[in-house]
Amino acid sequence: MPSTSSPGTEVLQQRAQLLALVAAALDARTSGGPLDPLESTRLDFKEEAGRRHRDGSLMPGSPRNVTAADHLADEVACMANTPGGGALLVGFDDRTGEVLGASLDADWLRHRIHQRIDVAPAVEERHVEGSRVLVLLVAESREPVEDTRSRLQWRVGGRCSPVDRTEWWLHQQRRRRHDTMAEPSGKTLRDVSARALQIARANVERAGAGAPDPLDDAELLRSLGVLPPDGVLTQAGALVFCPSPRTLVEYGRWDVEGGDVLDRGPALAGQSLLEQIDTVEQRLDAANTSITLSGAFAETALRRLPRRAVREAVLNGVTHRDWTTGEPTRVTWLDLDSALEVTSPGGFVGGVDEHNVLSEHYARHPALADLMRAIGLVDKQGIGVDRMYREMIALGHRPPSIHQTAGPRVRTRLRGGDPVVPVLTLMSAIRPSARRNDVKVALIVHTLLHRPFVDAQGLVPVLQRDAVYAAEAIEVAAAARVDGEPLVEPFKDVWVLSGRSIDLLERHRTAGLGILPYRRPAAEQQIVAVVEAWLERHTGISSGEYARLTGLTTSGGRGHLDRLVDSGRLRRGSSLGRNSHYVGAAAP
Repeated sequence: MPSTSSPGTEVLQQRAQLLALVAAALDARTSGGPLDPLESTRLDFKEEAGRRHRDGSLMPGSPRNVTAADHLADEVACMANTPGGGALLVGFDDRTGEVLGASLDADWLRHRIHQRIDVAPAVEERHVEGSRVLVLLVAESREPVEDTRSRLQWRVGGRCSPVDRTEWWLHQQRRRRHDTMAEPSGKTLRDVSARALQIARANVERAGAGAPDPLDDAELLRSLGVLPPDGVLTQAGALVFCPSPRTLVEYGRWDVEGGDVLDRGPALAGQSLLEQIDTVEQRLDAANTSITLSGAFAETALRRLPRRAVREAVLNGVTHRDWTTGEPTRVTWLDLDSALEVTSPGGFVGGVDEHNVLSEHYARHPALADLMRAIGLVDKQGIGVDRMYREMIALGHRPPSIHQTAGPRVRTRLRGGDPVVPVLTLMSAIRPSARRNDVKVALIVHTLLHRPFVDAQGLVPVLQRDAVYAAEAIEVAAAARVDGEPLVEPFKDVWVLSGRSIDLLERHRTAGLGILPYRRPAAEQQIVAVVEAWLERHTGISSGEYARLTGLTTSGGRGHLDRLVDSGRLRRGSSLGRNSHYVGAAAP
């Protein structure tokens, strides 16, 4: 029986060994010797790409050198695929070993690399011979990492060399046998479903990942990393491609929760996982009918729930579930609510919970997750959740609900219906158009549809990242444009929707849609909500500040605040005239 180990302990040991290796290499480098003897499978010296003039002279560096960051992202991917991980020492001439220094901003570089390859190396600053250099510490990945050109490489000696998925997983299996999905199944090509192969081939071709010439069945499975040279499928390959004696994905359609059954779905025992997913997706496609928008959208047909969000919910529920239990992944469509629930056996693992599903990514079965990605069913790890959020928010729907229930199980719920036209209008007007696909921009817009303002600290739980990331996200949103004007703009020490964004939203009827409740509030509860939100971060509120947040005139704002004074919720501060302000009733 293979021995077990704690992944956390192993990572700490690898990091300690790597730091010792870096320290020894930098000490040896001070002796002035060449780099070649110092470079190894786990260590590489690099200069910042894009700093050389045509004549070979070195030009000044930039804190946000995209060319250098993308080049380093490829090197990080290579290191992440290498057993034990490795370190990149940035700021050295590749040939002579001369210390050139590094100008890249460490935090920006880490974020840029994470954007490009979904790996965020630790970036540390060091000083060598009076110059600043960077050390990128790359942990070994639990699954293959493709670089920015979709190549799979790892370190051989002192260089990056291509490796195919099958070889990568065989090496992992020999070293650890940590993922049962990478182990042999006893199934062979003869056990594979012809329809499953047909579905996989179509997905690979649709994703643009196919080879120039058509692959035969064995070549296709080998390219997906599930058919080793001995001809025995991996457990992941057998699960996805071979008929199962039981239902793996259970579908049901109800009128309302706990109501009448409209469709129990067909019996899926005897189909492979890939076939069962395909069958359930067809059922969902029939249930998820279209809604036609007219007017400015020229008879646009939209699904009650975004199809991409539906697909990601199902695939996440299948890929990341606990496969040691015989319980199926349950997919339930609720007709009158235009809602989808996907319930997966097994709770959250790997440090992921409902408060960080956007920022923390962990594959319970890396070999299965990689196979789903290789087929083209899912993108790189973590993108599926981002996509669900973005697709739902873009139509004015509430973000997905993802939480753990008893069992344990993870339940993902999407609720759609008629799109909220003002929100759809605003999101469609954002430029550059690529920003419409940016989940952090979508989350900031969604927040400002319901709250009068945002700041970095308040966005931390929304974005599920730290305040530094939140501040950068606000900068990105502020750089986006709507009809040539900013999407969001600063007001005092916070950020609000710009006047143009508000105009686009209010061009349509917003009453009763649950958005902009703070604009021209009438009920005292709405007035109190705006004031309390401001006073959570400020010592007082003036009539001018309240008017800016609510769209009222200054005198109208003063009237609202005076109402709260009369009801005992506020009192007037000590300042008078233009500096007059109001404070909480209990404030000193």
